[in-house]
Amino acid sequence: MPHALIMRSAAVVSLIFGLSLLFAPNALLALYKAQGLNSPGVYNSMLLGAYLIAIAVINWNAARESAHDARHVILGTFIAMAIGFVVALQRQLTDPSVTPAAWLNVAIFLVFSLLYGYLQFAHLMAATLAEGPAIRP
Repeated sequence: MPHALIMRSAAVVSLIFGLSLLFAPNALLALYKAQGLNSPGVYNSMLLGAYLIAIAVINWNAARESAHDARHVILGTFIAMAIGFVVALQRQLTDPSVTPAAWLNVAIFLVFSLLYGYLQFAHLMAATLAEGPAIRP
């Protein structure tokens, strides 16, 4: 799968969630059938939305570069998605107040963790192969 398609797909998903959290965090939570947020919760959700929009812009623009040139964005996004997956899964499994609809978040983080992991490790393999054998005569 081309890196540009993965990065642009992640950018679109990040933009959708980012705009939702920035402009209507409680409406997004209502789609999950979750309890609404208080004022500090809305504020923090809006900040998260702003960061998700920034991540979307970064990924969209990095998709124009070669996979080698975008390797830092790929690594950073891989780490963010992997941590997001662990947190979402842990909350889903241990917090009874988290609704079943939040499994969507777990799935999104899992899919993008796997895709960005593929990009990251494919890049490392390509770099290793390009260097040639480790022992030289």
